[in-house]
Amino acid sequence: MVMKKIAALIIFTVGILIATAMVSPPIPVGDLSIIGPCWIRPSTGPNTAAYLTIASPGGQPDKLIKVECEDATTVELHDHINDNGVMKMRPVPFIEIHKDPVSLKPGSLHIMLMGLKASFQSKEKIPLTLHFEKAGKITIDFSVKVPESTEDNPPA
Repeated sequence: MVMKKIAALIIFTVGILIATAMVSPPIPVGDLSIIGPCWIRPSTGPNTAAYLTIASPGGQPDKLIKVECEDATTVELHDHINDNGVMKMRPVPFIEIHKDPVSLKPGSLHIMLMGLKASFQSKEKIPLTLHFEKAGKITIDFSVKVPESTEDNPPA
């Protein structure tokens, strides 16, 4: 009986350690925190999108003003809008960051990579350089991955 409890405790502990290791620690940039995962949809076409969450734990406002990617000819910040019942993507000049986390996610704010120079299908990571108005810039490796749920993969 004691051995079963010890085995269950070991399995539980290993599970917690694995789950903890899979969550990326926040990446500091100035007063901001980049909260993972940072990911890009794989694409064999000319365009794809990148996603992440950004917060300002100290409450100091900032703006994501530009993103660069050597693997794309054009990178824009985008949002989805409802135009008479039809969801459409539109470029935005910046994304405001405040104390509450701002999630760039499918069907919402996102980074649009256009004119891909090669397919992302065979790549594991793509570096993107994020430029913030106050915090400066940071280069982050975004994982190339297929969305895990229908929430991450809304209908077109």
